[in-house]
Amino acid sequence: MDAVDGFVSEQFEVQSDKVKYTAEHILAEYEYQTTTVEAQGGKIKVTPKVDAFEFQTDRKVPKLGIMLVGLGGNNGTTFVAGILANRKGLSWQTKEREVKANYLGSLTQASTVKLGNNSAGDPVHVPLKNMLPMVEPNDVEVGGWDISAMPLGDAMKKSKVLDVDLQRQLYDEMNTMVPLPSVYFPSFIAANQRDRADHTLKGSKQEQMEQIRKDIRDFKAARGCDKIIVLWTANTERFAEVRPAACPSALGPCVRPSCTRLRRR
Repeated sequence: MDAVDGFVSEQFEVQSDKVKYTAEHILAEYEYQTTTVEAQGGKIKVTPKVDAFEFQTDRKVPKLGIMLVGLGGNNGTTFVAGILANRKGLSWQTKEREVKANYLGSLTQASTVKLGNNSAGDPVHVPLKNMLPMVEPNDVEVGGWDISAMPLGDAMKKSKVLDVDLQRQLYDEMNTMVPLPSVYFPSFIAANQRDRADHTLKGSKQEQMEQIRKDIRDFKAARGCDKIIVLWTANTERFAEVRPAACPSALGPCVRPSCTRLRRR
């Protein structure tokens, strides 16, 4: 076999009796080895332990929708602008130089992983995004909610995060985007948000929750998405004490990765 270069951007397959490929899934067996240390009868007992798991990863990359709580804030508008700038391949002028949109800083898009060594003994690296079937950020559909009805173009200008030249190129398209009305309970949100709360849901808490569920279903259908992720970007919540009865676990609800399932064997 010929020696492989130190960086591989092509897709690869693992040759192992612990990895199986089907038309729908990648099945991988993994043994997690650890050691327990206990005191018994005045002696320290060290016991190796092995837990066997099976990972099942979907080979088909879903069309993904991301819905942001706080879409019209600094985080939400910058998130949308970043995806649009990369999707369009935009360049813009800063005070120092011209720059081009990229995903530098993204764990999945800009990181590499050591895959192994080639026949010459040199390390071989691959992009992290090639380790498993993974969604491309430029293909993501974005929507969400905000307590302000301000269009995203105006909200982007108000946030003053992005360079003016980039704002100019994105403004018209982003100003066609308006967040969905959001839940607003003043006692759970910082007081400095009160003046911008002109775009809120009405009704009981149950009715508002049902509307949010409907928003997710409607967005998924309208954009033709297979899966939806809801992310929190509204970071101005007020201080609230931790109540053990309301927070039974430090882990809280378990959120399963969208494409990989884990089963203890």
